[in-house]
Amino acid sequence: MDRVDALLPRYVELLRRIALTDSELEHETALGEATELAKTSLADGPAIDQMHELHRRAQVALAQAWRDAPPGSAEHAGRERLVRGDALPLLLALMLPHELAQRAHHEQRWRREHETLVAMFEQTDEMIVVLDLDGRCDDVNPAFCRATGWTRRQAVEGAGAWAEPPGGTRPGRRVGPLACSDGSTLSVQWSISPILGRKGELLNHVCIGRDVGRQQRLEDSLRENDKLRAVATLAGGIAHDFNNLLGSINGLAELCELEAVPGSRQARNLGRIRLAGDKAAALVRQMLDFSRQKPPAPQRIGLGAWLAHAEGLLRAALPHQQTLTITLAADSSVRIDLVQMEQVLLNIVRNAAQAMGPERGQVRITADRGQPATVDAAPGTAPDWARVSIADTGSGIPAELLGKIFEPFFTTKPVGEGTGLGLAAAHGIVRAHGGVIEVDSQPGEGSTFSIYLPAAEDGESAG
Repeated sequence: MDRVDALLPRYVELLRRIALTDSELEHETALGEATELAKTSLADGPAIDQMHELHRRAQVALAQAWRDAPPGSAEHAGRERLVRGDALPLLLALMLPHELAQRAHHEQRWRREHETLVAMFEQTDEMIVVLDLDGRCDDVNPAFCRATGWTRRQAVEGAGAWAEPPGGTRPGRRVGPLACSDGSTLSVQWSISPILGRKGELLNHVCIGRDVGRQQRLEDSLRENDKLRAVATLAGGIAHDFNNLLGSINGLAELCELEAVPGSRQARNLGRIRLAGDKAAALVRQMLDFSRQKPPAPQRIGLGAWLAHAEGLLRAALPHQQTLTITLAADSSVRIDLVQMEQVLLNIVRNAAQAMGPERGQVRITADRGQPATVDAAPGTAPDWARVSIADTGSGIPAELLGKIFEPFFTTKPVGEGTGLGLAAAHGIVRAHGGVIEVDSQPGEGSTFSIYLPAAEDGESAG
């Protein structure tokens, strides 16, 4: 109580002036001095109970001093005013700076917390939807708009609304489809939290969602990579062992063919053995390409120079009734292993030739720039991509097979006409270069294979 003792004489004087006169001017002056006293001597914010104690002790001191005052005297009237509580405004004036400071502190704290909540609502990557008591959308955050393509106004007006809005006061979870503005859907996992008032009444629901479909796609991609890696290892081991056996078979067949009588049955059979050995050797080369036992040896080269170098090889892979056109719409430099990437082009062009069959057809190769549809990247962080598209006029690929064409040993060709390794090897080589290969096809309308490779940065040297 040291502070109360120190301030008591000054406060008693102010209280005496309030109690001894009815002058409004004197009252206003005393109230102002009490406020200044609080600002100067109580600036560090004393407890409210200390102010009440100061006021109580001042009243007790004056009441005792005026206890024997005769009726009709100013002191007797002042004592009556103290008993009636007429001096209460002086206590309020003393407390005013403290109350104003407390209110300013609470307002500042509320503003800071409000700004933090708004920043969290606006900047989080998770989708947030606020639903009213009837399950209608009251607000959404920018992450919801980015994920779905709806504007905030469209969402509030019902776009992407839930078929069964949540109810009750218990939190919950649900996974369900969310309609987007482009007609697609997202698979979203929602965490639903009811917001209750002070009396426990339900105010609204806050739903926080994340796209679990994207996570599922990433997990599927990891499993696919593991499967390809296991098959590649198996294929590489078989190919190496088989290659050793082929060397002996082909070598002995050639020696026996030299000793056989030309035109004899033995010579013809040995020729068939050697032809089968050559086909087996080609299969081994495909298996080795698929297993990627040899790491890429990249060099910097322009798309135009790459396609010009490969043009002769690609034309030779097409029957005479099929044509090849190459268009350089936009040139870019890339870092590639020229031999491996020409093998990619050759595998795709051969597939196109087989899809077009014995009829007339055309293969169109176009070099330009583009963005892979299967690569997610935040705006401003995506690399520049060079694109080489190979389009044919063949029979196309059924939709149910599009997801399988890059799987090893998958083929729709008759037995003996395909190994199912050509596109799998192409896929593995492009991935080893940090690229992406995509396909767009409609039955009866041909197919387009698009190879995306990271464009080489300016000033990057060959390695």
